[in-house]
Amino acid sequence: MTIVLIPGLLCDASIWTSQVAALSQRAPVVVADLSTQDSITAMARDTLALAQGPLAVVGHSMGARVALEMVRLAPERIERLALLDTGAHPRRDGEEATRQVLVDLARREGMAALADRWLPPMVHEARTGDAALMEPLREMVKRATADQHDRQIRALLGRPNAREHLSAIACPTLVAVGRQDRWSPLAQHEEIAAAIPGARLVIIEDSGHMSPVEQPDQVTAALLAWLDMESPMTADRIPDTPLFDRERQRRGYRINKMAMGLSKPENREAFKADEEAYLDRFSLTADEKKAVMSRDWREMVRLGGNLFFILKISAVDPVRITEIGAHQAGMAHDAFLRDRLGKK
Repeated sequence: MTIVLIPGLLCDASIWTSQVAALSQRAPVVVADLSTQDSITAMARDTLALAQGPLAVVGHSMGARVALEMVRLAPERIERLALLDTGAHPRRDGEEATRQVLVDLARREGMAALADRWLPPMVHEARTGDAALMEPLREMVKRATADQHDRQIRALLGRPNAREHLSAIACPTLVAVGRQDRWSPLAQHEEIAAAIPGARLVIIEDSGHMSPVEQPDQVTAALLAWLDMESPMTADRIPDTPLFDRERQRRGYRINKMAMGLSKPENREAFKADEEAYLDRFSLTADEKKAVMSRDWREMVRLGGNLFFILKISAVDPVRITEIGAHQAGMAHDAFLRDRLGKK
């Protein structure tokens, strides 16, 4: 497993200095670079490509939104998820105009002027005059460019509505927030933690939005404990009932979401008109597409397809529910009828 640290808006690897030193004792650590992309999805894809295999992903602010998109795109790769000082809501009314003021300031007066305007509300109100905290943050913002800021603001304004996917997250998840975060308040994080099964909420005391540098020891301690969190998947297995197996649900997120869409008439028509194009909407892998298009129910189940969801495909291409049920249970159809349904 590789630990991936994702910085937020106008932040770089320096915001994770304390955490890299501690976490690298537990696993390889890489820090994402979000300076060149202009969409959250592009940032997520580039970050997924930083390392092969399973990932433990830590995102701060905008970086946590990227982390949530990584889970949506590749749930089977995300072993652990930590979301710091962030949000899951879509763009709010009036947000574009508010952010444009800062975009224009950076273009007109430069990054130093932007740092002086943007940074103070990002930290604990009592520490805005703390040079030891503020000067490194100010230098970090000055290392960025107005073009980078513009791209990242476009990415934030076009962000996906991550709220829709929170309940599908099945890995050990930490939600952490500075007690005095004025940009992403505690109540916002309480909602996120409540929506993610088994999530742990940690409050970073005496900290604003920049918790990894305002209170590095508290954040590092929370992350080290997160690496030892028990998976919620181990707590709710029901013997011989793959339907309730969280690992299977996690693997099959894309197939199941695609199939659930077939409950809508317009999606069934799109599926019938061009199956491959419809499947591409949901970023199915080549193996997943092959299984669906060949109606290989056993393979769909092996890839994490769930009877409740993939049954929707039968609305377009009829098949007996007992056949899908047999594949879900890993049994031959005759044995399923006999042993599970009592038919002779």
